[in-house]
Amino acid sequence: MDAYECEAKFTAFTNKGKVSKPQRSKYEVVNEEAERKLQERLALKAQTKVDLPRAIELAKVVDEAFKDKMSDLFLEYDYIEEGDFDDSKTPGWVTIKVKTSHSNWYDNDDVFNAPSTYHYQVPVEVEQEARELQAIRRKHQGDNTFRFWECDYRKREVRVADHPNDKE
Repeated sequence: MDAYECEAKFTAFTNKGKVSKPQRSKYEVVNEEAERKLQERLALKAQTKVDLPRAIELAKVVDEAFKDKMSDLFLEYDYIEEGDFDDSKTPGWVTIKVKTSHSNWYDNDDVFNAPSTYHYQVPVEVEQEARELQAIRRKHQGDNTFRFWECDYRKREVRVADHPNDKE
């Protein structure tokens, strides 16, 4: 049996959440999947009414913890000289998110450096709030109705690398 992948965009549904007749696929499984996705989307949109105010509240708590730490928002950490990075190297701070650079600079033939890793930290006293906030934001990724800018929050950035930042 051959299988193939097909993508369809459904924009018209009945009030009962069914694909409208003009857009119905001849394959019932496709219609059912479109209807299931619509229900997921509507449920997520409904959760926004609860999640967004909570996220805004949490962001304010996290931001308040930075009040006296604004001069300490960026840190360069050379793991060649200082060893592997972990939160014990930055007392009072906790990493809540880690990202790796995807810069094209690392693709050059004359570059022998490893991609930089970025640890986003918050003061340890607001770790729970920051993790809850991040979970809410992650849940709504891809949801164009969730207003992420309203619940953005301060984070300390620790760049862990084997080279200075001027090469990125």
